[in-house]
Amino acid sequence: MELQTIGQNIIDNAVTFSKEITRQLEERYVTFLKSSNLQESAITEWRANLIKLVGEAIKAGSSEKLDDKVAEWARMTGEGAVQYGISIDELIQTNKLYRKVLLDYVEQYIETKEIPIKSFIKLNRILDGVLDHSSYIFSVSFVDHHKKTLETAQQAMLDISIPVVSLTDKIAILPLIGELDTYRARIMMENSLKRCIELRNTELIIDLSGVPIVDTMVANELFQVNKALSMIGVRATFSGIRPDIAQAVVNLGIEFEQIEIAGNLKQAFNKLLQAE
Repeated sequence: MELQTIGQNIIDNAVTFSKEITRQLEERYVTFLKSSNLQESAITEWRANLIKLVGEAIKAGSSEKLDDKVAEWARMTGEGAVQYGISIDELIQTNKLYRKVLLDYVEQYIETKEIPIKSFIKLNRILDGVLDHSSYIFSVSFVDHHKKTLETAQQAMLDISIPVVSLTDKIAILPLIGELDTYRARIMMENSLKRCIELRNTELIIDLSGVPIVDTMVANELFQVNKALSMIGVRATFSGIRPDIAQAVVNLGIEFEQIEIAGNLKQAFNKLLQAE
């Protein structure tokens, strides 16, 4: 009966407990609020939702019965933390405050009400169960969402760093700058095929003068790009091939007769213009 009463009191006073958590947070929380578009009232209500779940679990006599609801709250918390630049350390610190604030209330309650020790232990286990579960889920959600965010950013950078630009109705250019690994080479194939279809060009100059080094694996990927482009009716011309790149191509046993080559970008463009 006492657990039912405590659980209901926690539900009824969830917003008050949430505000107490805010009060006990460090000053950087205030700075975070100012730099984000979030309203303090929204954060207070969001925290109160978890506190209500704690109260419901205590009333139910088990944390497991609320696992799904807690997991959904924690998943969204983890994703939101990544979106608003909150670190995992800050999430964990806040989780500790949930425990502290709620246990402070329980301690005050049992000072005026006698509660059997078994009931107190059970209550503590339920509280730990809910908060531990939420901590685990929001940590996993945070890491997963952070990883996806980084991958999206990486993909965006690759798209920018592998631009296919139209020069004429028939001729486009793909200037490559920086290190070229097998992953970037594969992205180059995907992007160049997609862009050439969009631009409807029949010639693509792939300029390698800005690539510092190419190993045999990357050289093979470039050759595959050449083959893939030919399958959609686009002829690739490689320009700016340095001696080390040429050596890598030779080591693969690729015949230069199979590849259109120009000494530099200007030569490649003039050659294609004359052929039009």
